[in-house]
Amino acid sequence: MRQPITALMRTPAEAQDIHRSAARPDLPFFAAGACHVLAFAFLERYPRAGFQPRFIRPAPGCRGAHVFVSDGQLAFDAQGYVAEAELLRGHALACQQLHPGWAAEVVAIEVPLAAFCAANNHRAPWDFPGDVWARALAYLNRFPAPPRSVLHARSGAE
Repeated sequence: MRQPITALMRTPAEAQDIHRSAARPDLPFFAAGACHVLAFAFLERYPRAGFQPRFIRPAPGCRGAHVFVSDGQLAFDAQGYVAEAELLRGHALACQQLHPGWAAEVVAIEVPLAAFCAANNHRAPWDFPGDVWARALAYLNRFPAPPRSVLHARSGAE
């Protein structure tokens, strides 16, 4: 069962201290704080799966930014695969309970990771302590590859 994003968010102290934030277990670290790194690592590992990065961009003054990958129906983030509509619904519900009036837009990310980070005040992989890219690739090993039906549909194979 998916945990609400608010249960995985960084504390104010973790948000201020990258070493403290990076020291968290993998699930909270890649759910909130390094979700963008995990999303782009997924794309590197499964380039033909038909997934694209998406960004939940909260309205000004709201917390709850999140990056995940989606093929338009199936999404993947630190908690695994889920219907994109369910991910968005659960994320909004959790954030609205924490911050009444919370609102966000969901946008496609159409630039490389470094450009996304620079434009959206996110840390690039090299700005984290340790090798966060290798950590993300290792974390992906806990999950199956995208469903074969998705891979076949994208490649045109039967």
